[in-house]
Amino acid sequence: MFARTASLALLAFALVLSPSPAMRGEEPPQEPLPVGVRAAVEVRALDLDVVATKDGRPVTDLTRDEFVVRIDKKVVPIDYFARVEAGTVHGPDLATASPDLVLDTLRNDAGETYVPRQFLVYFDDERLLPQDRKPVLEGLRDFVMRLSPSDRASIVSYNGATRVLVPFTSSKEDLLGGLSKLEAVAPRGLALESEYQRTVREIRISPRSRASLIRNWSTEAAHRERWALRELARSVSALAARSGKRTLLLVTNGYEWHPGRALALAYGPRLVSQFAEDVGEEIEKVLAEANGAGITIQVFDAKGLGAGADASERSNPAISPFYRAQGFRDSMVTLATGTGGTLVENRNEFRADLDRVYRESSGYYSVGVTLAGLAGAGERKVEVRTTRPGVVVRARTHFVPRSADEAAVDRIEMALLTPGVQGDFPAALRIGSLSPAGGLARRTGPYEVEFSLADLTFRDEGDRKTAVVEITLAAIQDTGARSDVTPEKKTLSIPVSEWERASSQPFVYRGQVKSGKGNIRFVAGVRDVATGRMALASADVRVD
Repeated sequence: MFARTASLALLAFALVLSPSPAMRGEEPPQEPLPVGVRAAVEVRALDLDVVATKDGRPVTDLTRDEFVVRIDKKVVPIDYFARVEAGTVHGPDLATASPDLVLDTLRNDAGETYVPRQFLVYFDDERLLPQDRKPVLEGLRDFVMRLSPSDRASIVSYNGATRVLVPFTSSKEDLLGGLSKLEAVAPRGLALESEYQRTVREIRISPRSRASLIRNWSTEAAHRERWALRELARSVSALAARSGKRTLLLVTNGYEWHPGRALALAYGPRLVSQFAEDVGEEIEKVLAEANGAGITIQVFDAKGLGAGADASERSNPAISPFYRAQGFRDSMVTLATGTGGTLVENRNEFRADLDRVYRESSGYYSVGVTLAGLAGAGERKVEVRTTRPGVVVRARTHFVPRSADEAAVDRIEMALLTPGVQGDFPAALRIGSLSPAGGLARRTGPYEVEFSLADLTFRDEGDRKTAVVEITLAAIQDTGARSDVTPEKKTLSIPVSEWERASSQPFVYRGQVKSGKGNIRFVAGVRDVATGRMALASADVRVD
């Protein structure tokens, strides 16, 4: 029998909090669903955002017949085509645009169809030096002033943990304030560089210990790079849940593809093969997140113009500055070009490049291919070119089909980064009293998620009505820690005789939660699997 507060199962979510994005100290205003949140639905078309230029200038008059798309080296027919200019869709109408582009469009007061722009500004402060950020910050202030009322932007800083300085907003005042906050806090890159130079000195004066010193540095550096790339992938996932043209502005000095390899080649070349580290898999995961959602990553190498050598050195360094820098550059090139973006490097002034990024996010071609017509599955290699002489086109180079389940995880990641975001239908989250369990650092207690059965899709099965629901509970700590996102699918089964009463009353899902101490914001997601519609609820709790 159905009870008003029926419990599906006693489900324990182990919220093992690890370093990553923190909430702001103050609670931001709530953002309603219609502004910039995607539905958790499966991607139906390969929708490519293509930028075309000739001699560095945009080309805006290409036709469908002038594009050629290859998937895994095979030419495929172009099913959808539209030109987005100044954010407005030209097709001549939406009938020629891909379903996913149509899903993202809105109408302005004049009745024009436009695509909102979403920008995530991501400062990789763990690798930046204090002097690196100022030129980029100056350019970003001009960039913020160009944003239109329909644009949304967020600023985050990764400094061992991904701190949210400004959640997604259209407020230029808030964004400029976030840049000022960022400028006032020193990045960790100087400490990391000092640690590296100390290791080099130890290697020089301790020949017998070189192998272990290089091995230890390689292992620690690989762990640091993998964690940083994992956090970057989660931020890309959060951006994927935003609606419209999505661009990530990554300000970094790069991720070392083979951590410690430059050290090993300089001081222990015979030992390289024994402990060579490689973070290529983590870089590929970032690419998969971005390419599955059509996100363009624009990378800004903040090092600026450099001499490539230290004039104070009395002799040539054992470690080639060029070779070491190349190990970091490879990751930046891959993240940018693989998603249709560019690497901005060797600059001490970034205004012009940020202006170009804004223009490219406002004017581009949407070229679509129906996924149902493509054989095979998994990651696909994509190539776009044009038959018009002298014109260069840029688009993502790979495509990874994104399922509705993955899109739902994106929305939870987005809710963790953006307090106050609402879902497609109402839900409420209540966290009970949490008490010590299994150690001083852990607390456990009950939680409840309340929603209406009428918001789910039930089908008739004999004398019962059933629906598949997905429940997710995640958490973020104000120190910058957050839990993994692990959805759980459950089947609700209601007798037909009880349906009228059950659907008119709140339904309560109960479970157990485990967490650490601190100020924690819990986020619950309730997804109707049949439609992809999703409720989001949150609760702020102080856990002592």
